[in-house]
Amino acid sequence: MIRHIIPTPKEIQMKEGSCFVPFSVTTGYEPWKKFVNTLAESAAKIFDLDPCALPNDREGIVLSYDPDLKKDSYRITAEDSLVVSASTDGGMAHGIATALMMLERDENGLRCERAVIEDYADKPFRTLMLDLARKWHPLDKVLHMIDLAFFLKLSYVHLHLIDNQACRIPSARFPKLAHHDSYSYEEIATMREYAAARGVELIPEFDIPGHARQLVKHYPEVFANSLEDHGESGAILSETGERIQTDDIICAGSKVCFDAICKLFSELVSLFPESHYIHIGGDEAYIKVWDHCPCCREYMKEKGISDRYELYSEYVSRVASHVLSLGRTPIVWEGFPQKGACRIPKETVVIAWETHYHMPQDLLKEGFRIINGSWKPLYVVRNYLHWSQKEVYDWDPHSWYHWWDQSEAYLNPIHLEPRDDVLGAQLSLWEGTYDQEICPAMENAAALSERTWNVHRVKDYDLFHRMAAKSLDKLALLICDR
Repeated sequence: MIRHIIPTPKEIQMKEGSCFVPFSVTTGYEPWKKFVNTLAESAAKIFDLDPCALPNDREGIVLSYDPDLKKDSYRITAEDSLVVSASTDGGMAHGIATALMMLERDENGLRCERAVIEDYADKPFRTLMLDLARKWHPLDKVLHMIDLAFFLKLSYVHLHLIDNQACRIPSARFPKLAHHDSYSYEEIATMREYAAARGVELIPEFDIPGHARQLVKHYPEVFANSLEDHGESGAILSETGERIQTDDIICAGSKVCFDAICKLFSELVSLFPESHYIHIGGDEAYIKVWDHCPCCREYMKEKGISDRYELYSEYVSRVASHVLSLGRTPIVWEGFPQKGACRIPKETVVIAWETHYHMPQDLLKEGFRIINGSWKPLYVVRNYLHWSQKEVYDWDPHSWYHWWDQSEAYLNPIHLEPRDDVLGAQLSLWEGTYDQEICPAMENAAALSERTWNVHRVKDYDLFHRMAAKSLDKLALLICDR
């Protein structure tokens, strides 16, 4: 029903009465044919329909190309039939998600209220992140998460594919990296095709220079720092007696290491050829190691780099530049410091999440475009830490909060004026299994979608919550295993 559409459409013109919609999906535009099956299969699951047993002697749902509609917007005309119009894959996917929310089952098939809807999102980045490195998700569960993104009109699914615990993708050049339950080439192809048929773009992530224990463990001769003073296994002791972990960060000064990283990112691009964005990691790197690495010290001296902080930014810059050379746009976590940030290409998009390493307002002043990944309320960590749907709804894409007392936003939440270079926001699911994540992901992704689709609130929370409940019931039917 119209009032259950989430996120709230920009413009709805209600017409009198309702119309019967035969369960047939057609299009005269070749690129939309992939969406015909998506809509038919999704409707069959949600409404428990058998397409072969339903009357389809007249036009039901029509997918139409309209070049005059702006990127990723859509129009729905529900009168004698239900026509979904768009000019891009994203717009068509959003339109058919809305159509699924409008439709209801009756004894003859499907019915919806008569209306004309014109709709578009305020923010282009509406993203769900899956931590596949720490907790493997079976392929069918990954596809369910893509369905969630499609149905709630999220534009991207970010795949965190390598961390200290495991690497979940194959590598022809470095085959020992792949974990025993990494995704096969065929499974990755299935993810890509499934996402494309739902207007969702995948953003693969290869996290470096920290979180790199799998690289250092399996190929130390390529990626490990060359250390002078050894302490206990996997660590060194500094001159002050501090234990410095060494086995989860790659060497920033080695040409062999950097050349290997370039090869890995080239492989990643070939694995995900439709992905315009490649995430290069960049967070939580324990860069004190580089002070104890002769190779890093020599590199800094040769390049006129003053210290490890500037080396950190310089390393991010080199990887980002390589990704740009591959025709892709790099995304990086907030993590590199202000020092040396001028080296990093301004095409690089930064996810501002911790409000500790680099403040969002400073990133914007330095010329970067950013995505709001605020720890609070946009993180779901296993089954022990996440915020309520209401807390996500009360947040907005230009605000950052935190629960950690070392973050600037802990006592002083950051609120910026609305601006286009804050591209949107990301809900991040960390360290959990699918079963631990799916309920908070559904609830909070619905709120994130509403707040990034409509930056200025158009409903109070109680009304939104009631409005969202029926659509989330449909989503549960869409992703359930039968």
